[in-house]
Amino acid sequence: MPDADDPVATGAVSPDPADEPEVPLTGGMANVGKVVRVGDTVRRPPSEFTSAGHALLTHLEAVGFEGAPRLLGVDQKGRSILTYVEGDVGIPPYPGWVANAELLVSVAELQRRYHDAVASFTPPDDARWNDALASQHGPVVGHNDLCVENVVARDGRAVAFIDFDFAAPVDPLWDVAIALRHWVPVRDPVDLDEARCDVDQVARFHAYCDVYGVPATDRPRVVEFGLAFLDQAYASMKARADAGLPGYVEAWKAGYAAQNRRSHAWLATNAPALTT
Repeated sequence: MPDADDPVATGAVSPDPADEPEVPLTGGMANVGKVVRVGDTVRRPPSEFTSAGHALLTHLEAVGFEGAPRLLGVDQKGRSILTYVEGDVGIPPYPGWVANAELLVSVAELQRRYHDAVASFTPPDDARWNDALASQHGPVVGHNDLCVENVVARDGRAVAFIDFDFAAPVDPLWDVAIALRHWVPVRDPVDLDEARCDVDQVARFHAYCDVYGVPATDRPRVVEFGLAFLDQAYASMKARADAGLPGYVEAWKAGYAAQNRRSHAWLATNAPALTT
């Protein structure tokens, strides 16, 4: 854990050059338009979960995990200051490179290294986590939102995960199931984006599990978690859309509900091929 004299640990405000412009970053739903780049840093608005997230990022730096932004402090507006990770991020409409097999397996490799790094993390006693996407509580603080937009790539390989807003303690296979949802992707073929309309979803599922190291005997659990995650994501999305949050309202109006149910049906139907 960070030392009590560490300015990051104590929430000290860091100097903020007045001449640096704020550039809104694209992507995301929960903080649309509120996450900005300032020079070589990213600023994220605070929430009730910020303190726990700071502890997580501080631990990842302490154990030498390089696949996450570094926490630098808090700015004059109370926003978290994070290092800006250089690289490519797939934003809809997805570019063709998001379908590359090497990128897929590099996400699996990085997720395994993340889980190994976070295994020694002891959250603060007063930690509050956003469990909107984490119904299966467990021993590892998972990212729980490894969508394409939250992975930074360089030279066709994943180098960092960003946006830990939904981090929360889960079974590590729950976190794997969420990553598979986005990177296989687990969707009815009618809903596959143009970049991935021709991929072999079953083969990608097995490739990811192989590289991460999911034993064949655990793959039925991954499918079960995937189905449960889709149910929870449906409920969470509806609640946020009903509350009028712009990004979620837009997704719901665009047909998220029907797409989610088609994804659920595809996963259930293809479970035998995914688990053998």
